[in-house]
Amino acid sequence: MKKTIWTCWFQGRENAPPLVEMCLRSWERKNPGWELRCLDALSVERYVSVGNYIELARQSVTAASLSDIVRILLLHEFGGVWVDATLLCNRPLDDWLPSVMEEGFFAFATPAPDRPLSSWFLSAESDHYLISTWCRWMIEFWSNRPRSDDYFWLHHVFREICAADRTAAEAWSRVPRVSADGPHALQVLDRLYRPKAEVLESIDWTTPVFKLTHRLLEERVKPGCMLEHLLEQDKAAAGESGLVRSAEPDLATPQIFASLKVSTENLGDHIQIIAGLRILSRLGIQPTHDIDRDDALESGTGLPEGNDPVGILLNGWFKANRTEWPPHPRLMPLIDGFHIRLFQCPELISKASIDFFRRHQPIGCRDVYTESLLRSNGVDAFISNCLSLTFPRRIGGAKSQTEVFVVSRDERVKDYLPRAFGPYTFVSHYSGSHDFAANMARAEELLDGYRSRAKLIVTTLLHCALPAIAMGIPVIVFYPLNDEAGHASDRERFSALESLVRAYRFDEIENVDWNPEPIDVGDIKVGILDRFYELAARWQTAPRRRLGPIAASSVLPPP
Repeated sequence: MKKTIWTCWFQGRENAPPLVEMCLRSWERKNPGWELRCLDALSVERYVSVGNYIELARQSVTAASLSDIVRILLLHEFGGVWVDATLLCNRPLDDWLPSVMEEGFFAFATPAPDRPLSSWFLSAESDHYLISTWCRWMIEFWSNRPRSDDYFWLHHVFREICAADRTAAEAWSRVPRVSADGPHALQVLDRLYRPKAEVLESIDWTTPVFKLTHRLLEERVKPGCMLEHLLEQDKAAAGESGLVRSAEPDLATPQIFASLKVSTENLGDHIQIIAGLRILSRLGIQPTHDIDRDDALESGTGLPEGNDPVGILLNGWFKANRTEWPPHPRLMPLIDGFHIRLFQCPELISKASIDFFRRHQPIGCRDVYTESLLRSNGVDAFISNCLSLTFPRRIGGAKSQTEVFVVSRDERVKDYLPRAFGPYTFVSHYSGSHDFAANMARAEELLDGYRSRAKLIVTTLLHCALPAIAMGIPVIVFYPLNDEAGHASDRERFSALESLVRAYRFDEIENVDWNPEPIDVGDIKVGILDRFYELAARWQTAPRRRLGPIAASSVLPPP
């Protein structure tokens, strides 16, 4: 079970009213082995790209509906537990949740005759059938809709799924039924405003959670009422420590950003650049200049005029041109997902290069080999994995996801496939062109094709396997056909991939499982994103991309 608790207060936790802060602290206090992640309008996009599915500038989506969308996307991508910011934890999750999670999904049942479940508490394994189906239907619900006229649209979508999809209905039937009545007990009969002693006797205090509301009638909060008791109890438990607020960063530098470009025909290089651009966009950073990875880093060809520092993300494979390293002093690099090919560029561990790495450490390394090499030279380094593992999990179940792809530079791999393998599409990531823009477009097309059409991918290419794994596509990996020296180099490149999936040699083909399951890399993905944001703090730039615009609550009829 993923021990992550997701919640959201779009205005930021530091601006949350006392009741919301009380609820958030209850989850932290009672679940020390779990991690609470309270997102806001700035941090949501770190984890899920809402804009891929909803056009907030065109559609009128209230905070309540946007929260509904965010929770389903988060659980589909990462799994874990979602709690509304006004949900009070009464019992530790470990005391009761495992016993109701055998299906891999749980929600409190039947809050109303037309609603099969409540959405203020949801627990799910990532890409569970119910969550992935709910996610797909949710996106379809909003695809051609300017707004919703139904406050409980998310619940009604789930009801429609269970009516139309036998597999979903059977999965929901296996979830233990725990009524939503108990969690609602403090809201009904005005109990929050009634005398504490009266309420204490009327509540079942074995109830795991209580649903509250931040829409309080302040004039009804009287001394000795139940709400005052809860707030005072929380204040006493919190002590004097309170929350530690991080200081606002200095927004001074850099204001200009560049991106890598390459002149290679290997679309794996372009896929890594796309991954970097997408993760930068989560911060609201759009590079305005391109710097050639192999031929311009040291000379600075392509840098804008002037002396202002230029931020750049250095990720991927380095490096073909030995004379263009270390990078120009105007470049302020964030080095993450970095891979060294030492036999092609020994200058990467020259004294000048090691000094460069130490100035910009810690260095996020794509693989064990690069990390070990840098550490042995006194550089602070860590395994970051490849940034292509941050591509979003696809929405599964589409009728078009029926195609088998065999992806390699070497067509000889076809000769090794068993006769019973069936029809497939052969793809090479080597375009035969050195046109950067055309290759970037081709790489985007490949990623979109895998996402929308692939049932299975068999590949010898690292930067086919990693994006496919991130997108939740079943993958079978082979080492390229190579001599022993080449295989040793491939083992270095594949060293992090092998921690996720077995890489076969072609003489092991009889051992291959031809029906693999998708690999869950949600925890790795969260780790990559969090560490990237930590590294980006050196740029002294706060996230610039605020989720919105958010429609006024009056757009949605009240419950």
